[in-house]
Amino acid sequence: MNFKSLIEKTLFLIALLGALYHLYLIVHPYTPLSYWYRIGVLDLTQLQRGTHVFFVLTVGFLLSYLRGWSVSYLGLRWALSVILALTTLIPVYLALDMFIDKGALLPALLLSLIYVLSILPPILNPLSRLSHILRLSDLALAILALPPYLYLVSNYWALIDRAVLPLPLDVAMGWGMTLMLMGLVLRLIGPEMPLLVTAFILYDIYGYLLPRPWFHPGFDVEFLAGKLYAETEAALLGIVTGVSAKYVVYFTILAGVLGALGYGRSMGRTFLAFLGRSPTSVGRASVGLGMGMGMVSGSGAADTAYVASTFKPLFKAAGYSDVVAAGIAANAGTLAYITPPILGSVAFLMIEILGIPYTWVIVMSIGPAILYAISILVYNEFYVRRAGIKPVPFEVKRGPELLIPFIPPALILTLIFLGYSVSLAVTVAVILAPFIALLDRDMRGNIRRVPEGLAEGIKLLAPVGASIVLANVIMSMVVLSGLHQKFTLALLELVGGNLVYAILFAFFFSLLLGMGVPPIATYTLSSLLTAPALVKLATAAGIPEGAALLATHMFLFYTAMLADITPPVGLSNFAAAAVYGLDPVRVGVRAALVAIPKYVYALSFIWSYWGTALLILPVLLTMPLAQGVILVASRFAAVIAGIFFLSIANVGFYSGYHLGIAPRLLLALLSLLLFIPLEVLNLVGFIGCTVMLVLISRFKIGGLRKV
Repeated sequence: MNFKSLIEKTLFLIALLGALYHLYLIVHPYTPLSYWYRIGVLDLTQLQRGTHVFFVLTVGFLLSYLRGWSVSYLGLRWALSVILALTTLIPVYLALDMFIDKGALLPALLLSLIYVLSILPPILNPLSRLSHILRLSDLALAILALPPYLYLVSNYWALIDRAVLPLPLDVAMGWGMTLMLMGLVLRLIGPEMPLLVTAFILYDIYGYLLPRPWFHPGFDVEFLAGKLYAETEAALLGIVTGVSAKYVVYFTILAGVLGALGYGRSMGRTFLAFLGRSPTSVGRASVGLGMGMGMVSGSGAADTAYVASTFKPLFKAAGYSDVVAAGIAANAGTLAYITPPILGSVAFLMIEILGIPYTWVIVMSIGPAILYAISILVYNEFYVRRAGIKPVPFEVKRGPELLIPFIPPALILTLIFLGYSVSLAVTVAVILAPFIALLDRDMRGNIRRVPEGLAEGIKLLAPVGASIVLANVIMSMVVLSGLHQKFTLALLELVGGNLVYAILFAFFFSLLLGMGVPPIATYTLSSLLTAPALVKLATAAGIPEGAALLATHMFLFYTAMLADITPPVGLSNFAAAAVYGLDPVRVGVRAALVAIPKYVYALSFIWSYWGTALLILPVLLTMPLAQGVILVASRFAAVIAGIFFLSIANVGFYSGYHLGIAPRLLLALLSLLLFIPLEVLNLVGFIGCTVMLVLISRFKIGGLRKV
C-alpha cells in the first residue's frame, strides 16, 4: 500500500465514523445508554457541534490533500489570499503579544504553527516547485484539529465559567480552530469568505477608529476568543453551526448513499422515459433531473456537475451548442437549492432564526421552484425551435421501476408533514434506501457500496460545513459589534423610506456578496443587515407584519441562491464549465441569460401584498382561504405569462421567425409589466405582448427573418 492509498483509507474510515456518529445521535435518546450515562459528545448540544466541526476539519484537510487546492496559480484569487494572510496576521499578532506578556510559551507556539500551516502554504504553492511538500500541511492540520476538540471536550464546563477571562491556552485553541476553518475554506472554496470573516473580526477589534455611526468601543482578542470558542453558543459552535450538525449533515449523507446506490442514474432514465423523443426532451429531462436530484441533495454545484455529465452526450447528439447546454445544466442544477423537501443550509438556518416549522419553508419554496423550472423549460422550447434541434434516438424503458428512485424523497416529505423531525425523516430514508434499491435491477449490484456512500456524505459535508461554521463567526461578530443595527438605520436613510429602492438594494447586495461567498454566508449577512429595514418598509406599505417577515426572508434566501448562477463567479457555472471544458465566465453569462425571468419575479416577493402570493403561505396565513387562493392563482397567471413573453424576447424567436432587436426590446419591456404586482400594469403588459405576437406571426411586422 503506497502513501496516497493509506491516506485514502484513513479518510474513508474517519468519514465513515463521522457518518455513523451523526446517524447514531438520532437514535441515542431512545437507547438505554442515554439513561445510564451522560456522555458529553452524545448528550450536550455544544459538544455535539464541536464533534461535528472536528469531523469537518479532519475530513476536509485529508480531502484537500488528495484533491488539491482552489488557489493554484497567480491571479486575483492569489492576490486576495495574500491580503488574507496579512489581515489574519493582525489578530494573531495581538494574541501572540498577549501570550508573551504573560509568559505563555506553549499557546504562542501552537497558534503560530497553526497560522503558518493554515494560511501560508496555499499562497506559496503557485510560487514554489515544492508543492508536494507544501501539501503536507494538510496532513499536519488534520492532526492539529484534534487538540482544540479534545481541549473543548475535557474542559467544557471550566471554559464556560471563564469565558469572559479566558486562559492563554483557551485563547490559542479558539483562534487556532478559527484559523484552521479559514484555511480549509481557502483550500476547498477560495479566499473570499475567509477574507470576509477577517474583515468583521478586525471591525470588532478596531471599531473605535471609525466615525459615527460605525463607531463602537472595540474588543480585545481575549474577549473575542471567549466569544468564538468558550462561552455557551460560542461563534464556532452556535446556531448556524447547529444547522450543519442538525440538518445539513443528514442530507449530505443521504446524497452520498443515494449516489452510491445509483438513484441519480435511475432518475435520469425515468425523466427520459416520461418525456419521450421530442426535440425538447433532453432539455426537459435535464430540468427534471435537476429537480429530482434537488429533492435529495440541496447542493447546486454538485447537482450541476451530475446533470451536466449525465446529459452531455445527449445534448451533443441533439445539436445543442456546448455553452447553451452548460447554461441549461447550471440552471437545472441550481434548482436543488429551491426544490423541496431539501432546500440547502439556508432554509434550515431560516427556520432556526424565525422559529417556524420546516413545512412552512417547503410550502413557500414551491412557487419559486415551479417558476424557475418553467423559466428554464420555456427557454429550452424556443431555443430548440430556433436552433433546429432534432429528436435524439435513445432506448426508453417503461415500467413501475421508474418510480423507485422517488420513494426516498416522498418518504421524507411524508414523515415531515406527519410531524417528525427533519433529521429523523432523513435518517429513516438513509436506512431504507438500500432496501428500496433492491426493487430496481440496476441498483441491486450497488448495495455493497453503502459504506462508500456513508463516507462520501461526510466528504460532501466538509466544504459546506466549514463555510457554515465561518458564517456563524460572521453572524457573531456582526451582532457583537451592533453593526446590524447601524446598517439598518443607514439603509433606511439611504432609500428614504422607499420599499422598491430597498428591494433593489438588497437584491444587488446579495448578488454581489454571493459572487465570493457561499449562499449560507450571503443569507446570513443579508438577513442581519437588510432584513430589518425590508420588513419595516414592507409593513409600512400595507403588508401584514407576519407576511412581510416570511416574504423578506424567502426573498433573501432566493437571491442568495441566485448568486450561485450569476457571473463572474457562480459555483454552478464553474461546475458546468468543468464538465464541458469551457471558460466559466462564458458559461456564467449564458447561464444568467438562460431562464432570465428568474431574476425578475423575485423582486415582486415583497413588492406588495399581492406579490407575496408567489410564496403562497404569507397570503394563506393572513386572509380567508377562498380569497387567498384567488390571489395566488391570479399572481401566478400573470408571472407565468411574463415568463413566456420575456423568454420569447430573450431567445429572439417566435412562430418560425427570428425577431429583430427593436421588437425584442419592446416585447421585453412590455413583459416586465406582468411581473410587477399591479393589475393595471399587468393588463397593459399582457395586451401589448399579445398584440405584438399577433403582428409578428400574422403580419410579419418588425423586420423579421423567417427560418
